[in-house]
Amino acid sequence: MDPRRIAGLLDAPGCRRRLAVDVSGIEPAVLAAAVGAAEGGQSPYARERDGTFAQLALARLPELAARHLGVRAEAVVETDELPSGAGLWSWRAPKLRLGDTDLTVDRVLLVGDGTRLHPIETRSYACLDGQADPTKVAGTARELAVTVAALRQAADEPDQVSSACLLVLPRNFGLNPVGTTLDVAPQLRRLRWVLDRLNAGTDRISAALEGPELVGALGRVPARFGDGCPSCAVYPYCRGDAEQSGAAARAGATVANLCGPVGLAADALALAHGDRVPGDETEHAIATELSRAALAYTQAKTRSQEPS
Repeated sequence: MDPRRIAGLLDAPGCRRRLAVDVSGIEPAVLAAAVGAAEGGQSPYARERDGTFAQLALARLPELAARHLGVRAEAVVETDELPSGAGLWSWRAPKLRLGDTDLTVDRVLLVGDGTRLHPIETRSYACLDGQADPTKVAGTARELAVTVAALRQAADEPDQVSSACLLVLPRNFGLNPVGTTLDVAPQLRRLRWVLDRLNAGTDRISAALEGPELVGALGRVPARFGDGCPSCAVYPYCRGDAEQSGAAARAGATVANLCGPVGLAADALALAHGDRVPGDETEHAIATELSRAALAYTQAKTRSQEPS
């Protein structure tokens, strides 16, 4: 499993369906074909641009590491193990594990100050006037946290690997590399919660399933909507399933969280308007909140229709 896939679980905490897909190791192409989603990928131009920027960034790493982390190194040195000491290293195809899961990483860049190692990540999205897209930076931070956690597991002492990373991006619309420090400590704390569930995941789907059989298996695992759902490969299926069943979650994560165990929009509306008797204390609380929301909506609608 690669860092991006594990980091994606931080986008949808509590979703058993997404967890089952990742724990089961279902191939993205097979999943995309089954749920009718477009398979991800880059255009040849984008791949060429990424490759060009990666080479430029690699050449500038000694300068950027000195400027942002205070570490001086002559050049990037290839290594086949987790290094130590002071220097700048490129570790290709490292054999890393995260908990009980094998982590697939093409290359890890590290800079050492003699005491701690700082991971380096190069990305090709632009840093415009000193500001990068916050959503993309957040995604990178989650993936870096996965790499940091795996490196700490491989190190003799976990503190040997720092959570302070160096992120290298192209400046504006060119390919001139610029660096910024990125501390992934908050993401590491959230990652522990995800790993506990990843290692203990009981919902599993056979990786041999395809097409309708895979879709049927997905439908048997409960889903939970969240703000990160649109980035999930299963989202087209979950969205269609919610619309077909009339689920309250189709209105978004806020409504899904408010309605809690009341899964259907029709049941939620009935509670809001007093047409359904709450079955327990939880439904009583939900009915109260929904009634307030319905009243506020009615008052706002009435005021908007009054002549000015």
